[in-house]
Amino acid sequence: MISFVRAETMITDLSQHEIEITSQFSGQELLLFGAIERHVEGNSLSEEITVQGIDYDIIVVVQSQPTELVIRKKENVAGIWLNKANHTIRDIPGYYVIGSTRPLNKFLAQEKQIEYGLGLDNLKFTSDSNDDITEFKEALIRNMIEKGLYLESDGNVTVKNEILFRASIAFPANMPIGDYKADVYLVKDGDIIINHRTDLLVDKQGLERFIYNFAHEYPPYYGIIAVLVAISIGLFSGFVAKKVS
Repeated sequence: MISFVRAETMITDLSQHEIEITSQFSGQELLLFGAIERHVEGNSLSEEITVQGIDYDIIVVVQSQPTELVIRKKENVAGIWLNKANHTIRDIPGYYVIGSTRPLNKFLAQEKQIEYGLGLDNLKFTSDSNDDITEFKEALIRNMIEKGLYLESDGNVTVKNEILFRASIAFPANMPIGDYKADVYLVKDGDIIINHRTDLLVDKQGLERFIYNFAHEYPPYYGIIAVLVAISIGLFSGFVAKKVS
């Protein structure tokens, strides 16, 4: 008699592992793809083999490295909108996209979603305040969605021939630079059985890189140059306006 134990392996990759930000950069789309392989190992306990059909779900999460963001709340005071309160939120990604084969609640318990930080509502972060900052977090998420930096969707991870899968990931022009990670979760019977990570680098190149380095290495000089350039542009614009008039 032979019994069989099934195990899975998964491979994933990106269509490219580096995005170069130049002065002409207007956004980019990458393809995340992979394959699932099922293995069957046997011994001498049973003669029956059962191999099920497609019974997996896939979750794809792409996010930038954690950063620190200041969220300000404005209030109308005598007809003037003023900043009345602010909170610093730490360890939160500047870019976060999650996709899946179908809605998460259809195949993964809420407890698991919270444990792995899957979904915009389950993003984990720290704050410098002991107050309830739920309102600030919700405002942050709304703002990041409007900027195209946060996205949560389902059905955008497609599976072909029961083993091949793919997902298109859109990166806007205002995406932050730095190290990104692309995580793929393989889910079976409500459990995450495999998590595979692929690294992605987003970096400035050419003139953009020079300006960025100069601004961070010599901030006082960068500020002076920025002021001088602004003054020069203003004077030149005034000169042209006089000539035209």
